[in-house]
Parts: sequence; C-alpha cells; structure tokens
Amino acid sequence: MTTGLLGRLSLRRDQQEPELIDAAMRTGASAVGTNLWVLFFAILIASVGLNTNSTAVVIGAMLISPLMGPIVGLGYGAAVADLALIRSAARNLAVFTALSLLTSALYFALSPLDEAHSELLARTSPTLWDVLIATFGGAAGMVAATRRNFSNVVPGVAIATALMPPLCTAGFGLAHARWDMFAGASYLFLINGVFIAASTLAVAIALRLPARGQIDPSTRTRARFVLAIGLALVLVPSVALGIRFVNQEVFASAAQAVAADLRREARVIAYDVDPRTRSLELITAGGRDHPELRERTLALLAERGVRNAKVDVRRAGDDPVDVSKLRRDLARDLSRDVQGLGQSLAGQLRQTEDKLRAIEEGLAEEQRVRAEAQREATRLNDEIRTQLPAVLMVSLAVPPATPAAGAGSAVVVLTVARPLRAQERARLEQWLSVRLARADVSVVEQVARSARRA
Repeated sequence: MTTGLLGRLSLRRDQQEPELIDAAMRTGASAVGTNLWVLFFAILIASVGLNTNSTAVVIGAMLISPLMGPIVGLGYGAAVADLALIRSAARNLAVFTALSLLTSALYFALSPLDEAHSELLARTSPTLWDVLIATFGGAAGMVAATRRNFSNVVPGVAIATALMPPLCTAGFGLAHARWDMFAGASYLFLINGVFIAASTLAVAIALRLPARGQIDPSTRTRARFVLAIGLALVLVPSVALGIRFVNQEVFASAAQAVAADLRREARVIAYDVDPRTRSLELITAGGRDHPELRERTLALLAERGVRNAKVDVRRAGDDPVDVSKLRRDLARDLSRDVQGLGQSLAGQLRQTEDKLRAIEEGLAEEQRVRAEAQREATRLNDEIRTQLPAVLMVSLAVPPATPAAGAGSAVVVLTVARPLRAQERARLEQWLSVRLARADVSVVEQVARSARRA
C-alpha cells in the first residue's frame, strides 16, 4: 500500500521529456517580440483594473502575462548549471521589469483617476504570507511546466503569486511621487520573484533534470552562498512585517469585540479602532465617568491578551456627530450579532433604526440643554456682576433634571478679581439656589491671572 501511495505521489509518472522541458523554459524566458507585446498589453490591462478598482480586470491581466517566464528561467538555469541561460533570463527580466514600470507609470500619469483604491493599497504591505504564496506558487508552476498533459495550474499560479499588480502599483508610485507605495510594491515584487525562482530551483533539482553546462566547485559554492544571503535578506523584513500584521489583526479583533460589548450599554454609542497605533476611541452620550470607562476597557482588552493599548473616551457633544459613521458602526455590530445569534435580519434592522433614533434624540436633547445653559450663564453673568463687581465672568454647569432624581446639583464657576468674602459667598449661594431652583448649588472661584500678578 505504501508503494502504491508513493507511486501516486511520484512526479516522474507524467513528466515531460527533458529536452522538451528545456525548450519550453528557454522560450518562456526569452524577450522576443511576442512576449514583449503581450506583456505591454497585460500591463495596460492590469493598470486599468487597479485604477478602476476592478478585481476581475486585474485577474485577466495576470492570466495573459508572460512575466513569470524569465523568473522561472532563472531557477531552471541554476538547477541545470546553465550560466548562459541565467544571464539571458536575468537580462530579459530586467527588460520586462523596466517595460512594466514605464508603461504603468505613463498610464497613471495620464489617467484622470489618481485615487489609490484598495486594489492598489493591497500591494504595498508585503508580509511572510507573500513569501509562502510565492514559494508554493513557484513550486506548483514548475511542476505544471514539466508535465506531458495540459494543466490549468499555471493560470492559478499567475493569480496567486500576482507579479503584475505589484509592478503596476510601483508605477503608480512613480507617477504620483508616492515613494512609500513604490517601495512597498517593489519589495512585494522582489519577494515574489526571488522565492518563485528559489522554489523552481528546488523542484528542478528534485526532478533530477540533466545538467546543461559545467560549473566549477568554487563558483557553485559562491553561488549557493549568495543565494542563501539573498533569500535571508528578502525573508527577514517580511517576517517582521508579518509579525506586525498579526499583532494588528489580533488587536483589531479584540478591540472590536470589546467595543461591541460596551456599545450594548446605553451611553457608548460609537467607536473607532486604529490597529496601526493600537488605539481604541469610544464615543459616549451624556455624562459618564471617563477614567472609570477607560480603565474598564483596558481591563477587558487585557482579558483578551491585548496590552499596551491606547484608549480614548470622549462625549459625542464635544465634537460634531457623524451620524453616517454611527449608522456604519451599528450595521457592523448588526452583522456580528446576526451571525452569532441567528436572529432575523429584518428584526435586527428595525432594532438598529430604533436605537439610532433614540441616540439622535438624546444628542439633540443634550445639545438643547447645553444651549439653554449657555444662555442662562449669560443672564447670570449680568445679574451677579451687578451685585458683586469683583466677579469678572460666570460659567454654569447644570445637569438636566430627571423624573427619578429631580433637579440635581448645579456648579457655578466664577472668575473673580479677588476672593469673595464668606458673607458674600453665603449670600450668593442662597440667591443662586432660589434663582436656579436647585437645592444644591456649588460655587467655585478662580482668581483671574491679571489679579494674581497684581
């Protein structure tokens, strides 16, 4: 049974003749007129797809691109010890790369659409996963290229390794002087190229393809050393970026889960998560103990294994409220709840709309109370300064009365030229209690800076 399984896994069963494999590799690695024209049109198609954010168009460009030929030729030439093929493939790859960059940069410079959509941005942050995709894709491509029968693996490899979009994205960076995008996309292309060639070399060695040239031992040793150093230099940054990517995803998932739990409380109405800065912003409606909410949020994040996070809490009335963002956040929470609880979408939408209307009404009421408090403070300012000339300015903080608690306490902040005497303060507090219809009135004094200097 073991022999039967190994026989099924053997790559020699349907392997093409070595001479035909060699001819196919050399043809694919060449920069003849046909390959150059096909590459030119494929670059334009990919650029249009990226420019219009069309995934289907980008995939179509990858299917017809001959860009993998020289890269596979490099790996194959190293496996069969053919220095002439290695040099030819390297030159042709340089020509293909330069043509791709120039064509895409020219297109993006002339295109009226200059916004970097998601299809472009997705090619600017390579990670360890791109190394794995390039390695497995290159291996699959080499296996497919050495088979007798036609295989649909090669188009799949072209899609998976995505050599064309990084080059087009680099062209976008050149056209718009976006050097961060140019660097990220160029590094992604470098990762794909290096590890496709390396996996091609490994598969060709495993297939024991016959040598086409002679390399002396010292040259072979130097080549292996350079190859190992090159792979390490390309791999290490991608590992670091991969670790950062994982940390950001872990933080984003934990922060969204914690914020969604907090949003079920009446006063937390929206949130914003920024994985890059590891920050979570909570937006509340009405008065809440912000330090207490912040500490609780940090504790909930710590329970999910997230530490060193930044949590900011602010009231919705402090800044203009973005109702559209509230709707998006509520829709996001709705989707999570529907998946987790299996409730009907129509019912959840109605509940979401009801909650949003309640939030909008609460915010409108809070803004009305603030405006009324401001007007009341203006009137108090004139009345108090008439009684006490030492008072320069009056600020008022009066929470709205509730049916359960009635009229609560009020805080009156006075900016004074000199501290009030005890008799003046007592008389003022008594007058304010009647004037504001509040049982508890607190007066806070702060001496003006000019008075302190005098």
